[in-house]
Amino acid sequence: MLKSIARAVVRKVIDRAADLVPPMLDPRLRSQRMNLPAIDRAAHVLKGKPRVLVCVGSGLSAESGVPTFRGPGGIYSDEEIAHLTHVDTFETDREHMLRWYQERREQLHSIHPNPGHHALIGLSQTGEYTVSTQNVDHLLEAASDAAGFRPRIYHLHGSLLSVRCHQCDYEVEDLHLDLSKQPGCPKCGGPLRPGVVWFGETLPEDALEKSMEVARNADVCLILGTSGLVYPAAALPETARRHGATLIEVNPHLSALSDISDVVIRGKTGEVLPVLLRRVQDLNQD
Repeated sequence: MLKSIARAVVRKVIDRAADLVPPMLDPRLRSQRMNLPAIDRAAHVLKGKPRVLVCVGSGLSAESGVPTFRGPGGIYSDEEIAHLTHVDTFETDREHMLRWYQERREQLHSIHPNPGHHALIGLSQTGEYTVSTQNVDHLLEAASDAAGFRPRIYHLHGSLLSVRCHQCDYEVEDLHLDLSKQPGCPKCGGPLRPGVVWFGETLPEDALEKSMEVARNADVCLILGTSGLVYPAAALPETARRHGATLIEVNPHLSALSDISDVVIRGKTGEVLPVLLRRVQDLNQD
């Protein structure tokens, strides 16, 4: 009993000591020292309880090791990516397509949320946050489960975890189903496919409409790790800006949305967001 109490006291002392460490000695802050002015501006925009639309791109999940199948060292060329992600390929090269998607589905077993995911869920508890994501990995949901809090999350491009029929409305979340074996639908016998949105298909109407509604009423639009080139997802920040929202971009690279953003933070989301969360929390305590 006494040992348990002693351990608890020690933990509290250590936690308190960590709180007293000068900010610039915190490794996360040290790595972002050049961004601190922009992070501080963003934190002042996000303090209080604003209505925030978060537009998420692949940059958020890249730091979790989600494979980038294109680019230097990529497994596939840009031409192959375009081929394998188009709806027409399901009819002309189904075996190759499903084998590629099954490989991506199996990768989900070994990836986990990174500090950017966890910090975003932390931020979402400081205001009225809605997340509109182009990612299909559900890492945000995993981070939400760990925190015991989940904001509204709309998946514009569907989900790799789910499988649906190409002919009827059958859909199930089953990461263990092997799509490379080209299974048939238990309801109608039609071909099963990943629950993602392919090029040549329309986005989920409900997710897009609700995201647009949030964009029209948001105080802030937080843009994370997206190039801003893929529409209609890229129209969300533009819509938010037209309706008076302040735009904050976090991206290590210049994007199509950088010029219209009010605050631009050049860095990886996994490094920037934990620092931003800490600053917002500090401001909300003042």
